[in-house]
Amino acid sequence: MARLFQHELVKLFLFILCSFLGAALVAPHLYAWGKDLAAEAAVSELSAPMEWLANKCDRAKFSRYFNRGLMGCALLFLYPLIRSLKSKDKIEIKPPLKQRLNPGSQGWKDLLVGILFSAGFLTFLVGLLYLLGWVKTSDNFVFAKAFQKAIIPAVIVALLEEWLFRGVLYGVLMRKLNAVQTIIGLSLFFAAVHFLSPPKGIAVADPRSMMAGFEMLGLIGQKFLAASSFFGVFLTLFVVGTTLAYTRYKTGKLWLAIGLHAGWVFSLKFTNKLTDPVGESQRLLYNDSLMDGVLPLVTLLITGLSLTFYLRSRKLCATQD
Repeated sequence: MARLFQHELVKLFLFILCSFLGAALVAPHLYAWGKDLAAEAAVSELSAPMEWLANKCDRAKFSRYFNRGLMGCALLFLYPLIRSLKSKDKIEIKPPLKQRLNPGSQGWKDLLVGILFSAGFLTFLVGLLYLLGWVKTSDNFVFAKAFQKAIIPAVIVALLEEWLFRGVLYGVLMRKLNAVQTIIGLSLFFAAVHFLSPPKGIAVADPRSMMAGFEMLGLIGQKFLAASSFFGVFLTLFVVGTTLAYTRYKTGKLWLAIGLHAGWVFSLKFTNKLTDPVGESQRLLYNDSLMDGVLPLVTLLITGLSLTFYLRSRKLCATQD
């Protein structure tokens, strides 16, 4: 039994399990604190940063608090995960990561290429949706506001998730598995983590209850019961993860993956502000999201194939940690 818990894949599973259980425990407390802060801001004058935070807390639903709790717990448990992996194999993880995060001239080129590939193909998809009459420009669209709402999460999410998934976890899996197994396994893991996010429009009975977080976990589990959601969204996320892991493998660095990730997040957030669905689309082809439906899936597959030809033209050699 002791040897089982020393296995790296078991440690990764426990890392995810602890992150979700931690989110379930802290989410009601975060919700209560946020709503109490909003109530205080309504009757008294606070500093500008606290006023901004109170406004955000007032508008946020319980699912947002759960999501932030999940991110916080994942970051908290990441340190002991890395320490346990380092102590086992006596392999220093930090220097290779620093080396991969040093862009150089080729790194900046890869970053730009990644953004152009991901955002470019999704832009063509949005144009196609306009031609099909499945989306229209939102009446509330303001370019500056939409750009600000999209650029900040694009930068933060791309840097953080690529460091975690294609940096730390990729290096961990490559010690035990070959390249194909690592890419597939990491991509399944990446898809599962993102698929298990709180569903939109779902509310718990009493957000301040100590069991509210576990109720949210049950609601998240219901997503697996919807075949269209599972095969549509999960498969799309798997293609995204595979493309990112493949570029990490072929280039030996994170910059192309960071550019791709940032371009996808920016396009998704910006398009959500730019367009409104008209309710006439075929749900199988497009389900009101750039990450759900056959057309988004095909667009991402074309992006991945195009990147494959691009990387082959550079005559890159596969690299391993």
